[in-house]
Amino acid sequence: MRNPPIRTVVVGGEFEHDVLVGAGLLDVAGQRLAAWEWNGATRVLLVVDANVMAHADRVEASFRSSGHATARVILEASENRKSMDAVEAIWSAALSARLTRHDLIVAVGGGLIGDVAGFAAATFLRGVRWLAVPTTLLAMVDASTGGKTGINLVLPGGDLGKNLAGSFWPPVEVLADPETLATLPSREFQSGLAECIKHAIIDGEDHVAWLERLLPAIAADVSQERLVSLTDLVARSVFVKAKVVTEDPRERGIRAVLNLGHTFGHAFETDPRLDLTHGEAVAVGIMAACQVGEELRGFAHRNRVRDLLSVAGLPTSLPRSVPVADIEARMGFDKKSEGGSLRFVVPCAFGRVEPKVEVPPSVVRGALLAVGCEA
Repeated sequence: MRNPPIRTVVVGGEFEHDVLVGAGLLDVAGQRLAAWEWNGATRVLLVVDANVMAHADRVEASFRSSGHATARVILEASENRKSMDAVEAIWSAALSARLTRHDLIVAVGGGLIGDVAGFAAATFLRGVRWLAVPTTLLAMVDASTGGKTGINLVLPGGDLGKNLAGSFWPPVEVLADPETLATLPSREFQSGLAECIKHAIIDGEDHVAWLERLLPAIAADVSQERLVSLTDLVARSVFVKAKVVTEDPRERGIRAVLNLGHTFGHAFETDPRLDLTHGEAVAVGIMAACQVGEELRGFAHRNRVRDLLSVAGLPTSLPRSVPVADIEARMGFDKKSEGGSLRFVVPCAFGRVEPKVEVPPSVVRGALLAVGCEA
C-alpha cells in the first residue's frame, strides 16, 4: 500500500509558514528549498538530537543530494542542557560552517531541539532562516508550530524556569514525518498525546469524539493503517494550533488557550520528586484545570477527559504526593503569572475555553489536592 498523501496545514498571519505532515518527508527536505520563495542557501547546519542520528542522516543526505554543503552540531536533549551553553554551541558551529544570513539552520529532533535551534537562528547574525524537522509527536503537534523559541533559566534558589528567555522566530517550514514515531519510546509517544487531547478540548465535541474513536486504534502495532491514523492525528492537531496562532501570533490574547493545563503542568514538571515528562505533567495539569472549570464554570466533562488521558496511557493524578504549598510556590514563577495574581486557562465546555482567568487561591488549592497533592 502506498504512503498516505502529504497533508499541508497553513499557519497564517504575521508568522506565516506551512506545516507538512506525511511519510517520507525526511528524504525530500533538501528538495523543499526549491518550493520556497527564496533559494539562496548554499550551506546548511543541522542541529541534531543525539538520539535521532539515523533520522538526521536521511535529512542530511537529502540536502547533500540537492547540492548543499552541510555541517552538524549534536546536542543532548535534556531540560538541564536547554541553556545558553547549547545556543553558544550552535553559534560556534555556525561560525565554523561559515553560515551567512542567506543560509539555513535545520532542527532535527524533539521540541527541545527546535526551541534551542530556533532561538539560535533568531539571534545569529540577527536572524537566519531555520527549518523544523520534528521527530517526536509532542514536537509535531505543539512545539514546532507557531514560532515560539526559547531556553530555560536557573531561578533564584536553583530551580529551573522553563522557556524564560526566547524569541518569536518561526521556521520557514515544518516537515513532520510520522514514520519517525515508530522509533519513539512509548512514554515519549504518550507524552505527545497529551497535547493532542488538549487541542481536542479546545476545538470542540466533534474533535473529542473523533479522538475517543481513534486512540484505541493508535495503540495497535505499527502498520500502514496506523501510519494513516498518525498522519490524521498530527494534521488535525496542528490545524487547531494553527488557527489559534494565526489569530494571535504573539500570545497577547486568545493564544493563551493553548496553555490549558500548563500552569499546573509546569509546576509538576519542574518538581524533581515527581519525575514527569512534559506531556505527563500537562496531562495531570489538564485534570487540575478541569477541576477548576467544573467548580467555576460548570465544566461537565471531567470524566471523559480522564478516560481519554487513561486510554492514551497518561497519568490523571500525581505519581506520589507532594506538599500543596511546594507546588503553589512553583506556580508563582510561571510566565503566566500577571500582576502578582496567577491566571489560568479554564475549560467551560468542549470548544469553549477561557484564558487568563483569575482563580481564587482556595480553588487552586482544591484542584491540587484533587490530583494528589497533600495538605
